[in-house]
Amino acid sequence: MTQGKREYDTGDRPYAGVQGEGVQEQVNAHFDSSASYWDGVYRGGDLQGIIYQQRQSAVLDYVDEADVGSDAVVLEIGCGAGHLTMQLADRGIRVHAVDASPAMVDATAARAGEHGVSDRVTVNVADVHALPFETGHFDLVIAVGVIPWLHSPADAVAEMTRVLRPQGNLILTADNGARLVSFTDPRGLLALTPLKRVLVSLRRRRGRVSSRLHFPSRIDEMLLKSSLQPVARRTVGFGPLSFLGRPVMSESRSIRVNGRLQALADRGVPGLKLTGWHYLVRARKP
Repeated sequence: MTQGKREYDTGDRPYAGVQGEGVQEQVNAHFDSSASYWDGVYRGGDLQGIIYQQRQSAVLDYVDEADVGSDAVVLEIGCGAGHLTMQLADRGIRVHAVDASPAMVDATAARAGEHGVSDRVTVNVADVHALPFETGHFDLVIAVGVIPWLHSPADAVAEMTRVLRPQGNLILTADNGARLVSFTDPRGLLALTPLKRVLVSLRRRRGRVSSRLHFPSRIDEMLLKSSLQPVARRTVGFGPLSFLGRPVMSESRSIRVNGRLQALADRGVPGLKLTGWHYLVRARKP
């Protein structure tokens, strides 16, 4: 692999099964076509942008808690537009940044050059279900916003575990099936029923991609099955609160409510601690 630019020869291993390949092609096309949109999300001052920025800040808190040291070798899966990658590199960490979307890989490579960290950042296209790295290679593996888009998330967690060294840490996020709006909006409740899976299947047959929600307990189950021990967990993001898919308050008020609910969740208030939009967990390998 080379530093500061993309590579394709060691990545893009095929997914297992024709169905998996078809789903992944749709997901890759979606992110290739929306790379500039996701770049803007992390810069935005609207509620969505604020929540994604909160998620990134929480992930960086977990990186600091992992205390891997400046000489650590870190794998970032799903690097997207490279915003988290730059934060990691600024900490002096050597980052192997991978994504299944060539457009996202290009964006991260360009940002590393502009940011002056190409000597610490290596990027390439790779499949999280078959990572092109040797066993036990990384001190820390990070997967932000990846799990919701995978056809076989448990297999991906097992692969992340494989490339992690003993005593290494895995930090990942999932779209929370227990998010507050899932219990306050009839459409949110629908997302927790078998009918939702039927609708998602129909969308994919029409070439449209959909992300999946996972309950925190399900994510923890995947980690434990891969012999990882969760050591810290939290949720972030409260909003927009809605009814039948429509926001029930203005954007400015939604931002204020999000801040207040997040503060309560961070204090461990029951009913809020694990009902944020995104579930974050840090787990350790024995």
